[in-house]
Amino acid sequence: MPANNQPYIGFEGPIGAGKTTLAQLLALKLGATLILEDVDGNAFLPDFYADRERWALGTQLTFLISRYEQLRTIPPARTRPVISDYTQAKDPIFARALLHDREVELYERLTLGLDVSVPRPDVTVYVDARNDVLLNRIRRRNRPYEATIDGKYLDALRHAYARHHNSTGNLQVLSFDTSELNLRSETQLEGMYKEIITAASAR
Repeated sequence: MPANNQPYIGFEGPIGAGKTTLAQLLALKLGATLILEDVDGNAFLPDFYADRERWALGTQLTFLISRYEQLRTIPPARTRPVISDYTQAKDPIFARALLHDREVELYERLTLGLDVSVPRPDVTVYVDARNDVLLNRIRRRNRPYEATIDGKYLDALRHAYARHHNSTGNLQVLSFDTSELNLRSETQLEGMYKEIITAASAR
């Protein structure tokens, strides 16, 4: 792969699937530039989990601005790989899952033109796990504002991702079930890395 054409690999998936951990591990292996979503910087998030209907729009627009500011820094010609624990697709996916009617219309008007100004990943790595596994991971990391997350909410996000991926024919998506993933298993991790790197190299 040419030195100025290194891949951009983005992770997606429901909460607790392992996006951030796997992005960090892969970036370390590849010596890549790592971009992590600023979740804790969203002041609306605790309110959102307490009352999703009331605070969904403010939460979504705050994430939109933060993600746009981060992703637009990715250069089109890259001398190092770029690994992110989210992609630009996360905004419309969550918006269409969480917003309603006039809110969706307002969101789409505000985002008009922004999407084309940030790069698409060469490969999207979609990670998921059984709801019982996701909920256990969420409880273990003990973020108080995530305590209200339940299986119904995770299913809604999963269906929103599926709709997006099915409607985007030219998007290269690799899917992994992390329910039984052992982060201490070099064999499991190396197998996943090999598949991702091979797909990114063949783009």
